[in-house]
Amino acid sequence: MQSSPSQPPLERGKACSRCRRRCDGQRPACGQCVRADRAEDCEYMDGPGPTQNQILEGEIARLEGRIAELSAGSAPLTLHDPYAAWHAAQRTTQHTNDPMQALVRHFVQHATEFGFFLHIHRFLDKVFSSGSSHSNSLRILLNVIYLIGAKLSNNPQVQAQEQAYLTRALQHLPTALPEDPRGAIYVMQAEVILANYFFNNKRQLEGVYHTNAAVSIAMAAKLHMIRSARRSRTAADPSTYRLPAPVDTLEEGERINGFWTVFILDRCWAVASGSAPAFTDDESNGTQIDTPWPMDLVMYQSHPFPNDFRTTKTVQTFISGVDADANIAQQSMLAMQAKAAIMYEGATRLASRYNPSSQATFLSLDNRIERFKQALPRIDRFDPSRIDILRTALLVHTLAQCATIQLHSPIVQDRVTANSRTYQAAHAAVKTLRGVNVGILNCVNPFFGILWGTVGKVISQGMVTARQLRASGAGPAQGMPDERTLQAELGLLAMAMDQSAPFSPLMAAQIRTVRPSPSRTT
Repeated sequence: MQSSPSQPPLERGKACSRCRRRCDGQRPACGQCVRADRAEDCEYMDGPGPTQNQILEGEIARLEGRIAELSAGSAPLTLHDPYAAWHAAQRTTQHTNDPMQALVRHFVQHATEFGFFLHIHRFLDKVFSSGSSHSNSLRILLNVIYLIGAKLSNNPQVQAQEQAYLTRALQHLPTALPEDPRGAIYVMQAEVILANYFFNNKRQLEGVYHTNAAVSIAMAAKLHMIRSARRSRTAADPSTYRLPAPVDTLEEGERINGFWTVFILDRCWAVASGSAPAFTDDESNGTQIDTPWPMDLVMYQSHPFPNDFRTTKTVQTFISGVDADANIAQQSMLAMQAKAAIMYEGATRLASRYNPSSQATFLSLDNRIERFKQALPRIDRFDPSRIDILRTALLVHTLAQCATIQLHSPIVQDRVTANSRTYQAAHAAVKTLRGVNVGILNCVNPFFGILWGTVGKVISQGMVTARQLRASGAGPAQGMPDERTLQAELGLLAMAMDQSAPFSPLMAAQIRTVRPSPSRTT
């Protein structure tokens, strides 16, 4: 039923960019966008200047072009400010006497969920040591940390400062790199946290921009070639943003872990945004990934790499299965997460071009994913007191199960039975979730919102299939899913998502897709 059948059609060019012909022209957000919970995406093109989304889209295109130039080895790294057109309106309240330590404490409790890869104790020693002066890059990273601390604070006065911290960080971000070569890692860290912040706030376009900015720093600094067996990193290269040699094995470890953190961010959110990953892993254009798998940071000190240790084709070797999964339980959580992200993105890409004639490739990847899942340590193997580790382990297992869902979705489509591979993977994801206390999920990696939305969609499709089969008189022998089990699984998903929804607009939006409806009775 139409809400306003007598309303005349809008003049050409007067509708918002999202709705087109269905738009009612209401401002600041039209009725159609409001009803779809997309008011933040409702923009009109007839204003005096470009919209915020147009500005960001232009900057994303420019940054993607920069990444292409870096891949071709033709240009040094330069970052541009995508917010310059509206920075002036953001310059309001300035901060004095900030409760710095309290903000940092709020952040540290959830640093892993926002992609923090630096050695936390050494970083805090540098920040809080008396008499130390902070570089511009470190001040930017601190402002981003204060931003997250303010967001997670329970103090309304502190929460009110969130926008001011964001404004301060964004204003200085484009000027950070030229002054401090070693600080490029701090800037990359700030970009990672900002990307997760924007994704968490359901501001995907800005999240994509900051992800691409982090990728461009990683590529320009040749972090994909750490300890590469192919050629020396000291060779002259005009596209390299030259980092000084690491001062010790721990700093080298921070760079390795930083690279893989950016890699995971790029791989996962490329799927969510429907785009290709920025890391191409292509030997012909110099982007082949040779960096060794990440370790826990303490391991770089206690078990450093031998001086002559070299690696090559890290990702390609893993996908081919040459890099066996037998010892995966001894690897770092970050390495497991990177491998799960590779499977997830690869499955999505293959499924997008699925063709019955490519059955051999499909089966090869399917078998590779299954071997990886079987090798993962069970969730009950992890120390229950290490909440950060438990949350990451849950993310790894869920990513791996969603890789199966992505790969098999073109075959199963909407008819999800108890025997469907998509449902079996969704069921396994919920079973893993049942192994943790949902109370620890009050703040999680933003990508959980995407993954749990995927799992919930499969279970919801299973409920529709069950009702269709029941109406036709079919029973369990015909693969009819058990509706009570499906309802319980949706309920557990919704309960888990409820924990972080107060801090995550993305999770709050995704939870509506999995909220179970009342059971139908016959």
